[in-house]
Amino acid sequence: MKKLVIIILVLLALGQVYGQTDRNGNPIFNSIYKKENVGKNYLLVYRYYTLKNNIENRKSSVFMAESPSLDLIEGAAINLPSDYFILTKKSKVVGIIGLLNYPRREFNFDLIRMEQRYTYPCKLNGDITENRAVEIVNNQYDPNAYIDGDVLHFNGKEFKIISNDDIENAVEILIKTKKLDKNRASKFRFISKKETEAYILSETKEGGKLDFFTEVKDKKYDGVQIIPGLFASYQSIAYYKWGRACYDLGVDTIEEVYGLYIKIKGETLNEQEEIYIKMGFNNEWD
Repeated sequence: MKKLVIIILVLLALGQVYGQTDRNGNPIFNSIYKKENVGKNYLLVYRYYTLKNNIENRKSSVFMAESPSLDLIEGAAINLPSDYFILTKKSKVVGIIGLLNYPRREFNFDLIRMEQRYTYPCKLNGDITENRAVEIVNNQYDPNAYIDGDVLHFNGKEFKIISNDDIENAVEILIKTKKLDKNRASKFRFISKKETEAYILSETKEGGKLDFFTEVKDKKYDGVQIIPGLFASYQSIAYYKWGRACYDLGVDTIEEVYGLYIKIKGETLNEQEEIYIKMGFNNEWD
């Protein structure tokens, strides 16, 4: 189990430097952007591995069940990797710092340039990370779940929460004491959230790499079979491709994708746009 957790944390985290799929186009353990912390000579990007779109998603590397039980959700929430950090210098990736909870709590640091892994003890106390606790309540896996101070009440049990601030402070201390920021950066360039959004907006313009619309404008209402028994218009297919491209480029949520399309269109989305962009984002035709 430990080996599996490490592989999930390290290899799949590296995939997130570039987007939401691996080099073969397969979905990976999905994560979302949380924040960025600026150090003396580095930038630390904080990301969170969600339960949603992972443990109930057959295309995810950590699929458990389409309708996981509370016990399965509890095990995943506590044992699967939760928070990780991408350490960068001058827009180049130095390494990935990940917090592991199972079989023991520790930090892993993967130095990308040397393809080496280092393990450090972690003294954080608690049962579940704050991000996980908040997601459990917000997603209403258990309608009786709630947070009281630093305790999550879920599945008839109480779990002490490890705060985001404590995790961030522990990572900053680890970087300082182990001089992780002194390592040379790899050749891999880190693409920031703002850069990703700017790229999508630019490349969706006519003639861009994400312009799936111009080539079908004269036949946008014509229908074509996608898979046996499923037909869609060329325009709908264009929306689907664009939504999928946003996912592949690392946009975290469908709400963010909609926001980008609103910027491009200059007005709110209609029902067709919402449906097919979301279908593409979720890769529903695969």
